[in-house]
Amino acid sequence: MLGLFVERHARAVSMKCETAVLYIQPRQTASSAKFDTEIKKEQDFTQVIVYYNNVLIKFPLITLLIKTCRYFKAYRIGFREIKKQFGDYNIIHVNILTRTGVIALFKKIFSGKPYIITEHWSRYLPVTNTYKGLLRKLLTKIVVKNASAVTTVTLDLKNAMIRHKLYNQNYTIVPNMVNTDDFTIDVQKNNSVINILHVSCFEDKSKNISGMLRVLKSVAEKRNDFICWMIGDGMDKEELEKYGDKLGLLNKVVFFPGLKENKELIAFYQKSDFMLMFSNYENMPVVIPEAFACGLPVIATSVGGIPEIVNKSNGMLVKVEDELALEIAVNKMLDTYYNYDKIALRNFAVQNFSKQIVSETFYNIYKNILENKS
Repeated sequence: MLGLFVERHARAVSMKCETAVLYIQPRQTASSAKFDTEIKKEQDFTQVIVYYNNVLIKFPLITLLIKTCRYFKAYRIGFREIKKQFGDYNIIHVNILTRTGVIALFKKIFSGKPYIITEHWSRYLPVTNTYKGLLRKLLTKIVVKNASAVTTVTLDLKNAMIRHKLYNQNYTIVPNMVNTDDFTIDVQKNNSVINILHVSCFEDKSKNISGMLRVLKSVAEKRNDFICWMIGDGMDKEELEKYGDKLGLLNKVVFFPGLKENKELIAFYQKSDFMLMFSNYENMPVVIPEAFACGLPVIATSVGGIPEIVNKSNGMLVKVEDELALEIAVNKMLDTYYNYDKIALRNFAVQNFSKQIVSETFYNIYKNILENKS
């Protein structure tokens, strides 16, 4: 999922800058060549992928040493290939710490290339408690401190990083991007029942889909004027379908069509009446601005960066794990979803999450860094 967010940011950046995306991928099956390079020229950017053989030796310290050497060499090969394709480059944009940030730090020290960091990860949030390890924390502090800028997708994530003493003088909020040219309102929608939409990666620990199913079960016992589409795939999808069947919801009230992408996914947004989420923790799920772009109000939990964009004008917030509050909100939304201003919802998405807005924000960050460097 993080790769999708990186790709969308890269497409936004490419509107104003010549862009190359460098990606390093270990191979599980050894090849005769320890390193291979693949060049993919896409419409918006060029992707340089360097594959390297994984290490299968069963001695931890030796394995770690060899993997680290191959990882760094793969990046060196990748940067060399980018220079061959483009000539020299001006700035490095790091996504998701920490190892990639160490590469960028070395480039700054030895080549004078400035770098910025974009962080999407929820590991800094107190509820996940996965930002651990003395060496990782030390390296991350150094990498963040020496970046020319740090962007996070929410203010909440920025504050979480600062609480971990990840200090930088130039933090900026740059949200996840939505292609608002594709995610649009369907003015011809004509549903016989109210359509609720949920889109996620089907990981119940974070998304609490099981809690959502219990709430939908309770609502369905009192009214029969709605259905819910559960779009996506993931580690818990099969178990959640079984749970939905146990509750008597499967293929009656709740439907699991699987993973949908591009036009198929947009079609589900456009035929739905509102979006439903019940996450235990989040940064900024891109599905919320996608819903806004299609004119849908949203019910979600007040976690992470969600309260930064969801309010009474475009949806409802409930507390984490409060199934009674969610049931009340769902019933209210079923009766009032049509009162929300679809055009206003879409305009909010266009003005804050569109490709053009994200592109302009990143371009201004790059421009300021390069001007100050000179």
